[in-house]
Amino acid sequence: MKPFTFIHTADLHLDLPFQGWRGSDEVMLQWRDEHRRTFAAIIDTVIEKQVDFLLIAGDWLEYDTASRSTAQWLMEQLERIPNTIVLIAPGNHDPYRLDSYYHSLDWPKHVWIFAEDWQEYQFPQYGLTVVGRGFRQFEEPNGSLPSVSVQEGERLILLFHGTLLNGVSSSPYFPVTKEELAALEADYIAMGHIHQPFSLRLNNRKQTWVRYPGSPHALRWRETGERTVTWGRIDGEGCHWETVPVQTRRFEVDTIAVDGCQTDGEALARIQVAVPEGEERNVCRRLVLTGRKESEWRLQPDWLSLQLKQSGFHYVEIVDETVPDYDLEHLRNREGLVGTFVRKMEQRIEQAADEEREHWHKALLKGLDALLTPEVKK
Repeated sequence: MKPFTFIHTADLHLDLPFQGWRGSDEVMLQWRDEHRRTFAAIIDTVIEKQVDFLLIAGDWLEYDTASRSTAQWLMEQLERIPNTIVLIAPGNHDPYRLDSYYHSLDWPKHVWIFAEDWQEYQFPQYGLTVVGRGFRQFEEPNGSLPSVSVQEGERLILLFHGTLLNGVSSSPYFPVTKEELAALEADYIAMGHIHQPFSLRLNNRKQTWVRYPGSPHALRWRETGERTVTWGRIDGEGCHWETVPVQTRRFEVDTIAVDGCQTDGEALARIQVAVPEGEERNVCRRLVLTGRKESEWRLQPDWLSLQLKQSGFHYVEIVDETVPDYDLEHLRNREGLVGTFVRKMEQRIEQAADEEREHWHKALLKGLDALLTPEVKK
């Protein structure tokens, strides 16, 4: 039997708006263009590595927001790889419904979409059976694995979108257990749904690899760092895989302490030292500023973002989590509204449950911000 190679990916969510975006419409349009370009980069990787199979484990083309032009562009990209078999298992964000693009468009002949519950495709030249399924609804809480058997020495890949249960008893997104998967004795199980890469080797005869490749393009701020697809090879020695970077632009979240700074200018200098000139400024960054600052200093995130953009940062979002360094003992002893407010809030903090005290402490500081209204420093 011939060895073969594959690229496994999932969860691109084409045409899904970025969640939590605060930037301009212009930068958002650029992000959407880069979102598409990430898929083009995946196709480039397929061509470069001459892989035999492209496995797409769902949530690829966002059902609610994807345009017809995006779906047609997607097909044009797939037509660039006519010698690679493309297998798609629709997920809960792109279910195979009568009004979906998976059903209504005429896809290239080398693109096979799992439209029903557990279908098999066989590739005798590789001694390979690929078994997959697609979502038909937005939720499918009853996970059931196929009854499948292959000849001794032949290969088996499962391709589907779902939840690998780990410490929970149920999920609305096709839940399965590692014990159920282990019983199938597959060579590789290609899954989608989790946006962070995850792999697990099962305790069975074939030592099956279960793999979530993660989203290849950041869709929210917690999807930071390098985004990849999984390249794999199955040969006489078993299954081997590695990750291949494909993202067009990284997203990063940095925490920077500004203790000791007294003005926005000093905070700006602190940030510029933390993120030096070069490639690290060519990413989308959320900067979380922390620490204690003088109570009369009011941070101006918009001004900081503008200055950073002018110094070469592609995109910066400032989150102010600093706390004012108020002299609470002095304020507590003041007459009038300020002193009364501090004393009552400290009493609430003392009486609050442990998990609520931070909330009340932040409320105290915000209240003092409003009551004292100091002058702004730059």
